[in-house]
Amino acid sequence: MKGLFIFFDLGQTLINEWSFIDYFDQRFLELLNGYGTKIDRRNYRAVRDNVIRNRMIGGGGINELILEVCRLVCHSNYGRIILKKLEPEFKEMRTRLFRLYDDTEIMIDTLVQSHKLGIIANQPLDVVELLQIYNVEKFFNIKVISSVVGLAKPSLKIFQLALKQASYDPENCIMVGDRLDTDIFPANKLGMRTIRITNSIFKIQEPLNIYEYPTYTAANLGEIPSIIDCIS
Repeated sequence: MKGLFIFFDLGQTLINEWSFIDYFDQRFLELLNGYGTKIDRRNYRAVRDNVIRNRMIGGGGINELILEVCRLVCHSNYGRIILKKLEPEFKEMRTRLFRLYDDTEIMIDTLVQSHKLGIIANQPLDVVELLQIYNVEKFFNIKVISSVVGLAKPSLKIFQLALKQASYDPENCIMVGDRLDTDIFPANKLGMRTIRITNSIFKIQEPLNIYEYPTYTAANLGEIPSIIDCIS
């Protein structure tokens, strides 16, 4: 019997970014105060979380977060300056600090027995290389990465491209991701079923419309196989 096609986001879904986020928060706060912004860690976290909760970076990531926080707490021109200082560090620190979640490989080993796996992610190529390092890239039949295809979530086009490559109908596909705006919304809009992972900095997002309610919610990857069993 034909199984499901299960697509995954990468950051804070398959890849554990918590150590990188701790590093980022510390460095960003240092630079903010270095440019004369008087803000402590508690107030910085409040501003950062407000930006994330209220979708003030759209579908963007770290770079957009830097620019938006700077716009709110200091002279907006400092955003570009701080971003320029931090960008060279990002690739090195991703290599050092990104790693797969402990249950990623076990989950993959379980799912590939009956289903096909794919990736739909907004990431630079160096992050995809992490899958090669951990020897799990071979298990993903399709990898649709923003930096390769020139499309980015939450655009429906990147999901439609993945569905076309998979040759599966949306109702037979699952999207697993941590963000309501870039993972759950577009997948639901296209008729896919969705699983939201809540072990993420984006867990503070609340649904803003009917398409942002996930079909299922999981605290971690270890819960995914049981959910998939219920679906299939």
